Amino acid sequence: MKKVFLLVLVLVSILVVSSCAQPQPAEVSPPQEKETLRVEVNRYGFNGNPGEFLLEAEEGQEVAITFVYGDLPENNPHIIGVLDYDIDTGLLSQENPEITLRFIAKETGELVFACIRPQCIGHHNLHGDEEEEHSEDEEPHEDEEPHGYSEA
Repeated sequence: MKKVFLLVLVLVSILVVSSCAQPQPAEVSPPQEKETLRVEVNRYGFNGNPGEFLLEAEEGQEVAITFVYGDLPENNPHIIGVLDYDIDTGLLSQENPEITLRFIAKETGELVFACIRPQCIGHHNLHGDEEEEHSEDEEPHEDEEPHGYSEA
C-alpha cells in the first residue's frame, strides 16, 4: 500500500510541476474599433471656430473623421476637403447630414481640412481666407459630386 501511495504521490507531483511549466495563453481582447472624431460644420466654422480645421497625424496613421452638418434649419451645403490630399466629403447638407472620411496619413504633420465649395454661406469661416461672406439671400448650388474616397 505504501508503494501505491508513493507512486500516486510521485505522479501527482509530476503533473503539478509539468502544468506549472506550461506557458499559459495570454488573454486576447477583442480588437477595439478606432474612435471616430466628430466635427460639426456650419457657417460659423468647424465646431463653431472660424478658419481651417487642423489635426496632427503620424505617417501611416488611420484618420477617421465624421463631419456633421450643422446649418439647420436652412440648407447651406458644404464640401470639406483635406488640403494636399485628393479627398473630400462630397456634398454635406440636410439630405446628407453626416459623412465619414477614412484614410491613411501620407506623412507626419498637420492635416488641414477646409470647405472647398466657395458658394456656401460663411465660406470664409470654413476656409481660413479673408474673402467676403456671401449674402444670406444667395442660394447655394446643390448638385456637386463627391471626389476622392469617402465613406458614410
